[in-house]
Amino acid sequence: MYASGLSGTDLDHGLDEFLPTTVSDAEFGAAIRRYYDATRFEDWDALPSGEAAKAANREWKKKLVLWKRKALKMTGCKNLEELYEDARYSSSCRTKDVYAFFNSRLSKPTEFSDISDYFPDYREFIVEQPASDEMLGQAARAALDAGVRNAQRPPRVRRGSK
Repeated sequence: MYASGLSGTDLDHGLDEFLPTTVSDAEFGAAIRRYYDATRFEDWDALPSGEAAKAANREWKKKLVLWKRKALKMTGCKNLEELYEDARYSSSCRTKDVYAFFNSRLSKPTEFSDISDYFPDYREFIVEQPASDEMLGQAARAALDAGVRNAQRPPRVRRGSK
């Protein structure tokens, strides 16, 4: 199952879209385009603070419970771990010039370091805009298929230890 979706718990407009892996590349790409076209930006300066933030957080937690129920019912999964088992190893972004799909969830996928030293299987799948839905679907599928599981930096060796 593929899941593309908006972050958030807006049950009418923000619920993830769940697609079977048998969808065509064009259908998958169209879902990705819908996801990015529906993205809304937050004004960080306008976010609540203090007691208002605490109240907003309580409301968000209530919505999250409803969202989880709806998502699990739609997919037949037992829990969110099962639902996002494979998707957690990939990520994507869109700029005005490109769609980029990554086969890992590095917090800073484009940081200036030799990523390949830490993650030899790390890859980026870049699609220049404008792109067809089929091209988007193909790139996203390739990134998911190449997913790097357990992508973590190797443990640091402390000086003086063996």
